[in-house]
Amino acid sequence: MNKIAMAVMGAVGAMIAGGAVAGAPDWSKVPVRKIKVFYPGQSSFEWVMNKPDHSAVPDIVDKKRPCAKCHEGDANEIGEKIVAGKPVGSSKSVLEPKPIAGKAGWMPVSFQAAHDGEKAYFRFEWNPPQIAGPQMDKKNEVKVTMLFDGGSTVEGAELNGCWSTCHDDLRSMKNAKDDKTTKHIKGADLASGKFYDLIQYRSGKGEKPVDGYVADQRVMEGGKGLVKAEGVKEGNKWVVTFERTLAGGGKGDHALVADKIYNFGFAVHESFAEARYHYVSLGYQFGLDKTVEGVKNYYNITKQ
Repeated sequence: MNKIAMAVMGAVGAMIAGGAVAGAPDWSKVPVRKIKVFYPGQSSFEWVMNKPDHSAVPDIVDKKRPCAKCHEGDANEIGEKIVAGKPVGSSKSVLEPKPIAGKAGWMPVSFQAAHDGEKAYFRFEWNPPQIAGPQMDKKNEVKVTMLFDGGSTVEGAELNGCWSTCHDDLRSMKNAKDDKTTKHIKGADLASGKFYDLIQYRSGKGEKPVDGYVADQRVMEGGKGLVKAEGVKEGNKWVVTFERTLAGGGKGDHALVADKIYNFGFAVHESFAEARYHYVSLGYQFGLDKTVEGVKNYYNITKQ
């Protein structure tokens, strides 16, 4: 071996030993969870938790049955009805007053997550549906947003997921009074952990990842936990990954520790969509190296 080759190998070895070369998980060895994300229209928290509108409210409130338990199987059917402006629920509500011709009602996303003891990694993969409707956000073909609480710190999050942040008075919702009201949690409190941590990937050139939170309003900065957010479009497939420290450490960051169960959900703004015109997941849960039997909407993030 010549001196140049030996020097290169030595430098690479030093970088690896010093931690300069970051290694994402071997995703081929990480369990895949297939999740249906669907078009929600104007299905606010108030609508979802109102018995005259939604017959499942007694199951949610009295039996503590999460939305995913009933609707994970038919989320695609619900999305197709909502996006087409068809009535849904007990009250036969039309949750999309202005249907977008040709817009798909749902799409499947492959979700994976792993950790290495210091950082957590989240991966989302999907094939985009046919592009339909106007380009609302001309900068970003795609945005992926993930929300998670601090381990059952947001009341009801284990049942209704991110719907705790979605209300009738948000911009583009039916009772909106202005275009400035964003997602929020009623009775939010940063000090006690009653908020959602927020991380977001944006596909636009020059756009930076977002590390913020949702409390009494949505704040798109303050976090220090997000190391990177990357997205790649391979033919007709998107792959978006987040790399985030377990410790967090910034304003609106939840620490991820082994003894808690976290409630999470995510949204995909596809085909230059913005505001409520996204696809959303139902509420799911994750823990670190923690097996939970009998909970179908739970994902165990194991160390790789």
